[in-house]
Amino acid sequence: MAYYNKIDKNEFGLIPVTQVDNYKGLIFGCFDADAPSLSDYLGDMKWYMDVWLDAMPEGSELLGGAQKVTIDANWKLPIENVAGDGYHLGWAHAGAMSVSTSLGLSGLSVGNTDVDIDGGLSVAGLNGHSVLASLDGDKGSGYGFYPDPQPALDYLEANRKTVVERLGDLRGNKLWGAQINFTIYPNLQFLPGLNWLRVYHPKGPGRYEQWTWAMAEKEMPDSLKQQILDNQVRTFGPAGLFDNDDGDNLEAITELGRGWRTRQADVYANMALGSEHTREDMPGIMSAGLVCEHNQRWMYRRWQDLMMAPDWSQVPTYDQEAAELTSSQNRGAA
Repeated sequence: MAYYNKIDKNEFGLIPVTQVDNYKGLIFGCFDADAPSLSDYLGDMKWYMDVWLDAMPEGSELLGGAQKVTIDANWKLPIENVAGDGYHLGWAHAGAMSVSTSLGLSGLSVGNTDVDIDGGLSVAGLNGHSVLASLDGDKGSGYGFYPDPQPALDYLEANRKTVVERLGDLRGNKLWGAQINFTIYPNLQFLPGLNWLRVYHPKGPGRYEQWTWAMAEKEMPDSLKQQILDNQVRTFGPAGLFDNDDGDNLEAITELGRGWRTRQADVYANMALGSEHTREDMPGIMSAGLVCEHNQRWMYRRWQDLMMAPDWSQVPTYDQEAAELTSSQNRGAA
């Protein structure tokens, strides 16, 4: 052979994934041997993730194959977009909302300048992860984008007692069945209700590839699983009503950001700044309502933390009970 049998295949083989772990069916990999364990990395976010991954005894599963599309936008934008979804939902998706919504979702509609502030929570301070939740799972709002939500509502009613026994009253009644956006920083998101899971793969500073699957609880009847898959493709598939709105917007934002004048300006993300609070019954740092920039701020804060830290020992962690930013450098409150 051309190398005369002198090439060290161990040295030039595939780079090993040094950490591989599983959290209730989701498999995570990390190339950095010095990174925290998966359990530590997820931290308090696990409490929220269990609303979808562990509500029912059999857990959850993916439906169908991966739907892959490439979008010419910065990879951080779709993360921000979904983490603070209520911020744009009724306005950027006005057309899709007009033909897709069968249940109310906290007044998120064009022309409504008084969105219900008690209609949900934005939860961050979870080491980069975040939650956006409508808090009306007992009404089944998560299935408000289905032409016929009744099969899903029947499933929720039939199984809510089981979920409350497993997760408690708050998660079992307020979160399970609600519209929830989970962001696992940096590139995993899944949305119970709309029932999709998505991974973003950066392909450079101005392009990313997104892989999307429909997702269901294993105990759901086959007819409901088929309805979930059909609705996911209709709304957030490659030609989905909502996903095309987002793709166009994110590409336009990325292109606009390349301009010299635009790059001289600071990003203003101060909506609901100063309204943060904590709750004894829920982990994280919160801001009331679905329309704010709370989760977006914390996402970019985490990105900055990781960009500035020379190694993992210098990456700040967040104290959920005190809602204070701490690190080995004693940086103080954020």
